[in-house]
Amino acid sequence: MTTATSPILLKWDPKSLEIRTLTVERLLEPLVTQVTTLVNTSNKGPSSKKKGRSKKAHVLALSVEQATQNFLEKGEQIAKNSHDLKEELILAVEDVRKQGDSMRVASQEFADDPCSSVKRGTMVRAARALLSAVTRLLILADMADVMRLLAHLKIVEEALEAVKNATNEQDLANRFKEFGKEMVKLNYVAARRQQELKDPQCRDEMAAARGALKKNATMLYTASQAFLRHPDVAATRANRDYVFKQVQEAIGGISSAAQATSPGDEKHGHAGIGELAAALNEFDNKIILDPLTFSEARFRPSLEERLESIISGAALMADSSCTRDDRRERIVAECNAVRQALQDLLSEYMNNVSVCFAVLSIHRLHCNPSRNGGLYRVISALCWFGLQGLVL
Repeated sequence: MTTATSPILLKWDPKSLEIRTLTVERLLEPLVTQVTTLVNTSNKGPSSKKKGRSKKAHVLALSVEQATQNFLEKGEQIAKNSHDLKEELILAVEDVRKQGDSMRVASQEFADDPCSSVKRGTMVRAARALLSAVTRLLILADMADVMRLLAHLKIVEEALEAVKNATNEQDLANRFKEFGKEMVKLNYVAARRQQELKDPQCRDEMAAARGALKKNATMLYTASQAFLRHPDVAATRANRDYVFKQVQEAIGGISSAAQATSPGDEKHGHAGIGELAAALNEFDNKIILDPLTFSEARFRPSLEERLESIISGAALMADSSCTRDDRRERIVAECNAVRQALQDLLSEYMNNVSVCFAVLSIHRLHCNPSRNGGLYRVISALCWFGLQGLVL
């Protein structure tokens, strides 16, 4: 848990290109569209038409160049105003400038000769490098925003510690007033961050943490006042400490949600796709049953329900905007195949149950074959051929 005496550290890898906010996505989308359109210009293989310059490609190349320049100007301004990530932002801006220059040259050469596969390949590589550089710049700018929010959190934590250390009621009133002012600022910044987060779970966690902070901050003054009036009563101290702890935890929740991380990430080995893999492994173990104890009424509903839950998780992956069409179709096909495989497996279990009952009947006759020797021999032969069919 973060305390007022320990620094709040950013839980982000500066080298990561993971997009965590809707703002970064929105800013990237026009550039991605422009680059994609440029790359696809005249992408129809060899042409019998006379080779020449492409007006459309030149226009698109100019739009990409202008968009890159806009990113550079905004990046330079952010780097100028940043204190914690100034060096990283400056390097990111220079990388965008470098990749932008490469893209400008490559796109101009391609626009002059749009039928050249070599020039197209060079431009595609330059486009990828430019998009990576711009993405990194935007993510660093996003990290700078998070750092400002964490700075607000640090101030609130220090104000909270001051409230806890108040020596009398007047001192408490003054310190709590300052705490309240910082709380208002924090709530504004946290609410804005909440709206920008991509992950719905992180947005919910941020909303819950803000609600908990508001609720417990209100009780903090009353609990602290009661403790100052009755410092020798153990219950008032325990109550004050409990509310204080709740406020600290709410601050920690805002910190984690703002960075799109969960305080329990280290404790939970599976998340997202990992959860799906874990569910598949668990399901794989559940379908291994003893035919002697198999009951269709008992096992079929639970296995079918568990499989549908897994398929629902796979469907979320298939519906993701990041999933390619061919992979989406493959996921759907595999889900249907797994459904059918489960039905086939359950049918086999039912057939095995019938064979097992026959074997038990043979066993009973074998124990006393003299009671009906002819029936014993017939059932033995039938079960032998039945079991051979299962093996084959």
